[in-house]
Amino acid sequence: MTWFVAPSTLSQALDEINGRDAVLVGGGTSLAVLLKQRMLEPEMLVWLGRVAGLKGIRRDADGWWHVGASTTLAEVARSPELRREHPMVTQAAGVVANPRIRHVATVGGAIVHADPRQDLAPALLAAGATVAIRGPAGDRAVPLGDGFFRGFLETAVGPAEVVTHISLPPATGAAQTYRRFTPQSRDDYPTVSVAARVERAESGEVSRLSLALGGVAPTPVLVGGVETALATRPPTAVDVATVSAAARAATSPVSDERGSAEYKAAMAEIWTQRVLTELLERER
Repeated sequence: MTWFVAPSTLSQALDEINGRDAVLVGGGTSLAVLLKQRMLEPEMLVWLGRVAGLKGIRRDADGWWHVGASTTLAEVARSPELRREHPMVTQAAGVVANPRIRHVATVGGAIVHADPRQDLAPALLAAGATVAIRGPAGDRAVPLGDGFFRGFLETAVGPAEVVTHISLPPATGAAQTYRRFTPQSRDDYPTVSVAARVERAESGEVSRLSLALGGVAPTPVLVGGVETALATRPPTAVDVATVSAAARAATSPVSDERGSAEYKAAMAEIWTQRVLTELLERER
């Protein structure tokens, strides 16, 4: 028998999962599938929906955005304040599955579930997000692009820890977007997804590029070595092609019903080229 509890404070939630075979529940949209397929058979389910302080979107005095782990994807998608500075994050949240799922699924659940095909992770990676975690040892922060994702459905969150919120740095003036390639139903996982952010110096030259991919490896991929690939000069089509080829080289996809590994790698390159071209044309 699996017990279900609904603590009202974070301390109570931590007490419930400490030393037990327990699973935290946000919206439960992904967890329900794992339970049905008996991939998980925990002793206890701990629902976080009643825990105060895990919901909402706020901005601090330094310009950082903090999104509570229990904030739903629908709330992220429709936040006008967040959209003005991090549109690729709200775009990604707004295309997950369907409206019914988005009104239940949570930011924390989407990140901790760590399915590399999900939409939100690449956008948060490209945005430079940090994950705030609380456990028996106290609070810690793990950059999403620095070891948070450790493998398929595996993260740096320990068995007795809880994600409290996701933090996003200021991004005023950056050109950014999220695009997904979904040749079947648009409610399906994307075959390949691309999130990119381009920052320009006052002279108009590209000063920074952040690029992340989904669906092309056991974890979401933050493409390295491209941060200054378009810098110091007005970028050309050749420069964009070089970065797109680097994106392809960073993939390690597997063949499945969405396409062969070679096909997914090729789509990663093509969609990266499309996204970068769109952003650079937008800023001319």
